[in-house]
Amino acid sequence: MNLAFALFHLALFRGIQAASGLAPAAKGLMLAFNVAGTLFIAFFALSSLLLRDELLNTRLGKATLALTATIYLSRASEEFFLFRFTPLIFAACAVVGVLYAAVLVMAMAGGGAAAEPAG
Repeated sequence: MNLAFALFHLALFRGIQAASGLAPAAKGLMLAFNVAGTLFIAFFALSSLLLRDELLNTRLGKATLALTATIYLSRASEEFFLFRFTPLIFAACAVVGVLYAAVLVMAMAGGGAAAEPAG
């Protein structure tokens, strides 16, 4: 799912560049945040696919799981406050956030190797 989100944000980059009517400073800020978000999402995807043991069994890995869950759950809640509500975006972000939170809870309880994050 993270890989799909990263690809979406790469495509969104072109949409932001083509957007007319945005002040140059606002467009620059949106592009900068989109690049940063894409890098975060790509990191989450690659670490979930390639570094599962580290995610599940190290403090840094568990912190990464917590950050990932928090980012996706906050993005899901932002659908209610910052955007025109889109059920698909809300559901996708909420599901991914809950899955990462569940994996974190299992890893914290000692279920590390049995739990696998959604890559």
